[in-house]
Amino acid sequence: MVKKWPLCFLLFSIIFSVARSQAPLRDHDSTYYVTYRDRVTVRAYLSRKYTVLRFAPPGPFPKFNYSPNTTLNVGIGATYHALTLNIGIGVNRFNPKEIRGKTRYLDLQCHFYARDWNVDILGEFYKGYYLTPKGYAAPPGEDYYKRPDLELNVIGIAFYKSLNERRFSYQAGLLQNEWQKKSAGAILLGGEIYYGAIRGDSVLVPYNLDSNYYKENINRLHFFEIGPGLGYGYTLVYREHFFVLGSVTFNLAFRYSRERSESSGKYGDRIDFTPNDIFHLGAGYNTDTWCLSALWVNTRLNAKGGTSDYRYGITAGNYRLIYAKRFRINRKVRKMLQPIPAIIGQ
Repeated sequence: MVKKWPLCFLLFSIIFSVARSQAPLRDHDSTYYVTYRDRVTVRAYLSRKYTVLRFAPPGPFPKFNYSPNTTLNVGIGATYHALTLNIGIGVNRFNPKEIRGKTRYLDLQCHFYARDWNVDILGEFYKGYYLTPKGYAAPPGEDYYKRPDLELNVIGIAFYKSLNERRFSYQAGLLQNEWQKKSAGAILLGGEIYYGAIRGDSVLVPYNLDSNYYKENINRLHFFEIGPGLGYGYTLVYREHFFVLGSVTFNLAFRYSRERSESSGKYGDRIDFTPNDIFHLGAGYNTDTWCLSALWVNTRLNAKGGTSDYRYGITAGNYRLIYAKRFRINRKVRKMLQPIPAIIGQ
């Protein structure tokens, strides 16, 4: 994982740059939402992250997925102004058994929700997958076909500007430091950039699933995608307290992808365009002092092979159940935290 830290530093540098570029906060319509940016929002949560690989062969062959064996995490966190820090640890009692194999991963799904800009960052570094559905291509006597060598790395950023920030608050549904009291929505304009790589010590697809792919000896895929995006977000509020938040963005990206056989040195390039999407879904109950909510964030990326004509999909996401409480802070604590809004521009 040491080699991944320069990439992680780059991602957080991008977040910092976006934050610093924010214009001074304009007045919002307090009849639509209330902000608690001067309070500290503390949360406890349960979450599970995932990054699934989808393989869609051309012709009559069925689709299949490689899934990771990720953990259920329990964590705590806090938000002040637009700065959020969460720390979680795995709970072994509720985690999958190792009949699916082991997965080593560093998952840096980061979500930065400011008043004007909403930023979703992927830093996915996974190694160790198993094939689904259960029993598919599994050796005799085993439940799953396991690939401890299969590795996925994805880094990228999606950034969208809300065109109705005075009435629509992403933070109310996703960060719990605001309270949306009336229903409102916003058009989202922005773009996305991603780089990804899938690699294995041997061919990515087993022989008994696709002998033609196996003969090509493809064990690597690299892709780069960049393009503009458009979306819409809306929060439905019932009796001020109950809310359902939904947003979806669609990205039309220029895509360059390369399949490669490491043993033979052969490769196949493809240049085209691809649609990607991100959705946020949340629901819960909000008050002046606390919030209970369930959230689901999901990003889908697509690539296509130049040699095999396979369609590859990457689905990265996070389920989370959150209880949050907002605390007023005294003058002494506020003075200690004073550099935060100055540094991040919020």
